[in-house]
Amino acid sequence: MIVAVLGAGPHGRAPTRRCVRAGHAVRLYDEDPTAVMDSVDALDRTLSDVAVTDSLDGTTGLQSAVDGADVVVDATDRDLASRRDLLAEVETMLAEDTLVATGGTTVSVTAVAAGLQAPNRAVGLHFPAPTASDVVEVVLADQTTAATRDRATTFVRGLDGVPIVVRDVPGFATARLELASIVEAVRMVADGVATIPDIDRAATRADADWGPLARADAMGLDAVLAGLDDLTARLDARFDPPAMLREAVEAGRLGKPTGEGFYVWTNGEPTRPSELNPAVTARADGVDER
Repeated sequence: MIVAVLGAGPHGRAPTRRCVRAGHAVRLYDEDPTAVMDSVDALDRTLSDVAVTDSLDGTTGLQSAVDGADVVVDATDRDLASRRDLLAEVETMLAEDTLVATGGTTVSVTAVAAGLQAPNRAVGLHFPAPTASDVVEVVLADQTTAATRDRATTFVRGLDGVPIVVRDVPGFATARLELASIVEAVRMVADGVATIPDIDRAATRADADWGPLARADAMGLDAVLAGLDDLTARLDARFDPPAMLREAVEAGRLGKPTGEGFYVWTNGEPTRPSELNPAVTARADGVDER
């Protein structure tokens, strides 16, 4: 199968990685040649057990990327209008049976599909972080047919993924659940309910797994804030970002990207809680209760 992935940024690497591992021929497109080269190099390092050069081609030519493709995955960071224009242009280069997918939790798949001559073949594919997750969201636009849904879920299973079918709603399923978990965890830190590590342990029930605060740091607290602001605007105040999160971002404490957020990060790992950690203390022994 030939898969064209549009967008060589971080969002494009996840589907590219999965498709290469599945043995598909992947064409990774971006207008920026440096972004293409950087992503190919990064994928070559992370897929050391796979002959990346045999199955992955990087290109800045849109026609060469999508020509003969069985599946086109839009993994760009473009806004709604730009995505719609891009896929409308791409559609003129595709066969009638090519599956067209778009990702990104802040853009309506239905609105993107509206720019196509055959919007029934459009679907959303969202590869949630972390990349180790098997789950891939298959997002149904209003125009998506049952046949397109079935092709998309079959494609995901072929990537050793677990497809979950969701409606085209703000945040889909995974982002809404993740951000809801993060926003409540941040509120608990601000309220001094427990220490940062203990809040994460309460969420994961284990020491080894990263909890919502560590995951927020790994995502970048600025990205978390942007996601919460987006869901607040499109849904309601349930996702209103806590003041602590906004203040951390304004202070440049973005988590893993800057080395400190809710945790201090060393060599890509959260090593200890940061200064945001609340003090949870007991009364000293021998103090009169009266």
